[in-house]
Amino acid sequence: MKIELISEETTFDPSLNLERDARYWKEADGNQARVWRNDRCVVLGRFLKPADEVYLRKAEEMGVPVLKRASGGGAVYHDLGNLNYSLYLDMEDPRLRDIGGSLRALSYPVTSLLDRLGVTWEWVAPNNVYVKGRKISGSAQARRRGRLLHHGTLLVSCDLAAMRSLLKPSGRSRTAPVTNLAETVPGSEVERIEELLSEAIVLRAEVE
Repeated sequence: MKIELISEETTFDPSLNLERDARYWKEADGNQARVWRNDRCVVLGRFLKPADEVYLRKAEEMGVPVLKRASGGGAVYHDLGNLNYSLYLDMEDPRLRDIGGSLRALSYPVTSLLDRLGVTWEWVAPNNVYVKGRKISGSAQARRRGRLLHHGTLLVSCDLAAMRSLLKPSGRSRTAPVTNLAETVPGSEVERIEELLSEAIVLRAEVE
């Protein structure tokens, strides 16, 4: 499967990045991808209620917007230490029609990167990559008219204390113990990891 990276002007604006995600999913030609980052925000799966997942008063005090994305899945805290990647795919390959299998297969940008860095990882169904017993990446999908949006995260140097102060552990998204890549690979700089993640998308664009 050939996947091309979208050329776009960099923005850290959460609303604009989510708008791009929804638009590229519907309008991008063929199989395309992007790697992007947001300023501080909380992004919810489309079916979640903000009050159930987020300490809203704390978010307001911190100036952290709470937004929704096109896909399902849980609540995710974003900041500039967290990488996001999105794949916008035609669903011609029948293997993409299986949600569980495609969630794992399309997490290849993260798992390939971890392999390249010599980091042992574990797949934890339905949509998570763990390192040393803690979550380092999650993913979600949306499907519409033969088009698939798959997006995932990679914690590199995220403010985990801020994450814990904003996300309710009792929410439907089921918070998990988390870790940053920088804890396992000291010196990991998010800009360099972003480059490697982009390379992984293009070099190993396949569904296993």
